[in-house]
Amino acid sequence: MSQSNHFLEKKKSLLFDLFNLYENHSYSLDSAFEIFQEAENIHKEITQLDMELSDVEKEHFTETYREVWEAIIQKHREMMALINVENTLLRNQMTQVNKKDQVIHSYIDKNQSMFIDRQA
Repeated sequence: MSQSNHFLEKKKSLLFDLFNLYENHSYSLDSAFEIFQEAENIHKEITQLDMELSDVEKEHFTETYREVWEAIIQKHREMMALINVENTLLRNQMTQVNKKDQVIHSYIDKNQSMFIDRQA
């Protein structure tokens, strides 16, 4: 097996590792961040392998595994959508808490205590 074939096989293995990583996630925010970190590591390895391959080999590899790349991109987009939804929900909760705090502070002035003398 030539050096080039070895790099291509390693890249193929990494590509399918990346695919399986996205395919088997649990649709939770925590799992999304873990997957993004692991995907970044795999992507770095693929980039290193690409530096050892010719442009023709890279192009052929991309064409051969185009559907796998597209599936990975789609799963990545789904995870980003999940993160955006969670982000929106968190912002809404923070806004509600801030409004609640504003209402409390408008009724209670911490600097001045007010006592009413009922005998007057």
